Amino acid sequence: MKYFTIKSSLFLVSSTKNDEEYRKIDDFLQILEKSGVGNLINSIYIKEKFNERGRKSYNPFNMFAMICYCFSKYESTLREIEDLCTFDLRVIYIMEQQTPSYKVICEFINKYIVPYQFEIFTMITKTIINEYYQYLDGSKIEANANKYKFVWKPTTFHKRLDSKIKQHLSLLNTENLIDEKQLIKASELNKILNNFAIQNNIDINNIPSEKVFDLQKSKSSLN
Repeated sequence: MKYFTIKSSLFLVSSTKNDEEYRKIDDFLQILEKSGVGNLINSIYIKEKFNERGRKSYNPFNMFAMICYCFSKYESTLREIEDLCTFDLRVIYIMEQQTPSYKVICEFINKYIVPYQFEIFTMITKTIINEYYQYLDGSKIEANANKYKFVWKPTTFHKRLDSKIKQHLSLLNTENLIDEKQLIKASELNKILNNFAIQNNIDINNIPSEKVFDLQKSKSSLN
């Protein structure tokens, strides 16, 4: 890999469980690499490098991967992430035994992630959809699939989620593209939203930064 590569080895007692966890992390790093987010981080890093003062900064790609991993797996606070960099072997593996403080992590998030959050989210989400063709109920289609390769979440959960998605899509006048009798697939949702963005000349990389985006207002403004 070009950016998200673990270069230093970590001596640990080998076990099947450890190996399985590290394989999962390597798959996670592959997703980040394929998404192209490394190029974005690298461009920011080059700009920041000229303004660097004092000691050398942490590896920005390891930092980004570590922050994404901790937020997604643990929903951690910054102080908790600081502790994970010291005591959690998986996070230590990603950071190659570097231990940034919560202040450094906060500064990194404000410089590298917050200003580009929508671009980063879009790139990673597209890659996940392309790599793991998955339904909203959690089932996946794979080569040589068997009954043990399907993960079913509670029926009430995905039916409720499907209903909310269709309600929002109805505001975009896309009811004719939806089969009300079946649960909408992630790939279908992605196609509908992309087509809507193209038809209405919407730049998905410059979506307004409000926490809740009002689709109804968006629709009326386009008309």
